[in-house]
Amino acid sequence: MATRTICFPISGSPYCKEQPVTFTWIKGSKRQNIRAVHDAVHTTDPDVSILEVSSASVQPEGEAVSSLRLLLRLDSVAQDVPISTVFEAAKVFEHGGPFADLLTCAPAKVHKDTRLRTNGKLLRYSLEGSEYPIEPHPDSFFEWLYCRALKQFPEKAAQLSRYNAFSDIAAAADSKKYYGDSSRAAAIYVGLAAAGKLPCIDSYESFIAEVYTEPKPLPKSGKSETASKKTPEVSAPAKEIPADESSQSDNANIPDGAQMEQILEQPKATCLLLSLAKSAGLATNNSSELAYKGKEFFLDAYQKALKNKTLQINIHKNKITFPMEEHDSGFHAVGVLTRSPAWEYGWKFNYLAENTSGAEKPEVKAKIQKPLTALEHLERCGYKIVQQVVPEKLPPIAVQRMAWKTGEALCDPVVVDFLQFIRTHMQNDGSFSFRIPKGASKKSFATLSEIAQTWDKMGLFAAIVIYPQNIVYELAQNETVRHFLSGKWLELFVEHQVQQILNRYREEQGAEVSVCSNVILSETASVGSTHELDVVFSINGKFFWVEAKSSSRSIDYGKYASLCEKLNVTPESLLLVNSDLSVEECEGVSYFWNYRVANCATITQELESMIAKQIESTGNAVPSTD
Repeated sequence: MATRTICFPISGSPYCKEQPVTFTWIKGSKRQNIRAVHDAVHTTDPDVSILEVSSASVQPEGEAVSSLRLLLRLDSVAQDVPISTVFEAAKVFEHGGPFADLLTCAPAKVHKDTRLRTNGKLLRYSLEGSEYPIEPHPDSFFEWLYCRALKQFPEKAAQLSRYNAFSDIAAAADSKKYYGDSSRAAAIYVGLAAAGKLPCIDSYESFIAEVYTEPKPLPKSGKSETASKKTPEVSAPAKEIPADESSQSDNANIPDGAQMEQILEQPKATCLLLSLAKSAGLATNNSSELAYKGKEFFLDAYQKALKNKTLQINIHKNKITFPMEEHDSGFHAVGVLTRSPAWEYGWKFNYLAENTSGAEKPEVKAKIQKPLTALEHLERCGYKIVQQVVPEKLPPIAVQRMAWKTGEALCDPVVVDFLQFIRTHMQNDGSFSFRIPKGASKKSFATLSEIAQTWDKMGLFAAIVIYPQNIVYELAQNETVRHFLSGKWLELFVEHQVQQILNRYREEQGAEVSVCSNVILSETASVGSTHELDVVFSINGKFFWVEAKSSSRSIDYGKYASLCEKLNVTPESLLLVNSDLSVEECEGVSYFWNYRVANCATITQELESMIAKQIESTGNAVPSTD
């Protein structure tokens, strides 16, 4: 067994909460061990969005911020240097160091340098003429370097804000060596960003004073960290109450004006403030001024709501709403603050625009109009919902996790070949032998063996023997088994990827989301004419559709393009996921058809891009169900 530490960002000192997890270690397979760590976390909390921040990460954004990839700009060498290299080059030992010459060496050469292991005890760090101690905070120098680099490259830092937990497979929980833990450093940066404390990174002394001071006691109206992650038990539906009626309530820790300013400085706030300013018709000469006006508009509306006691507080959903209006343009909206379960003091903000004209000037609605769900969108297009599967009716969690692991394993071409081989012989009885391609790596063999053994444990094989060169198997004679292997696993994997993103939009932005799978539509005007959609979902009333295909043969790509017109959506709102296609082949299909195409390795990236682009283009305008 092995232990690793999972780091959760919090928006108050020490900006990181650590939790050890134990798992079975697989020698020589970092990626399988990473999956084991994440599975251990999801066993206790399936909603955690976790990122592996190491060079072994299968998540591109995690690999990009590993200590080997993340760069720091140094004036002394006039170039960007990997964090791991800076960290090693700055070490001062009893008999030597620092070794500034390493700053211009390749990372692989740096870690092989014998001087780092033959000069006695580590005493301190020295970089560009300044000294940094190893006591009383042994990890602080690495964490400061890491946070400095993220602040220099905000596009990489922005990726981290999507996650509320971080892991680093290389950082053992019981390690006494000074290697540096990227997961802890990443969590601290996200926590600092949420609290609006990024300026402290500019100097080591300020960083230590902010991160390593004792946590301040919670305000009387605050909740404990444990309680903030639990859903209160209620006997009646949650109701919204005015702020003045709940000012003494333990469930309502309302941000003041200064805290609201910090909230508006969180990562990604600029995009939403720009959208708000444009929707409100605020005129400026450049985008930075427009974002500033959007911030002023939001703050002014919030201050008025505090003063006039027009805040509406849903104590059970940790949500606060308030009216927003711009008299000159006739813009009306509802501001939304949602408490994030990832951070003790953290809030996310959003707004829901109301389609009203300035001439009408209606009173602000006491009840927020709910945006269209995915199914309501389809019904408005004239379809009858014949069948649907909501998340509560999905297969048992063990089957879902088996599907998720299968999808994740399809980053390996050997696993892709194995699935194709099984589908080819699925309708035939008897035993079959799959020969593992020559030159396949040990990692590929280990990944394939793990998937095959998981399937066998769940009863998908009547018999299976795994040899070093081939796998001999006999499929179970069961229609449910054949249905799962012929494509059901991919639908479950796709829905899981969608659900992860929806959870983030709901938690971080307070978005209204919905998702259903295996939706069968009937055209009311044409009896017998039906369509089946694999996964449909909506975010704040914006409709999206994902199709899952586990074979690249005989696919009518034009059918999906024409169906987009019938569903009243643009092709940019459709993602086709084909597990058989390579990245290059996905790009080829997209060239001929005006919708997105992904495989199991690129589905998250394409989903994120598709959603972000479509939501930005709508300017957060939300169609109402009324």
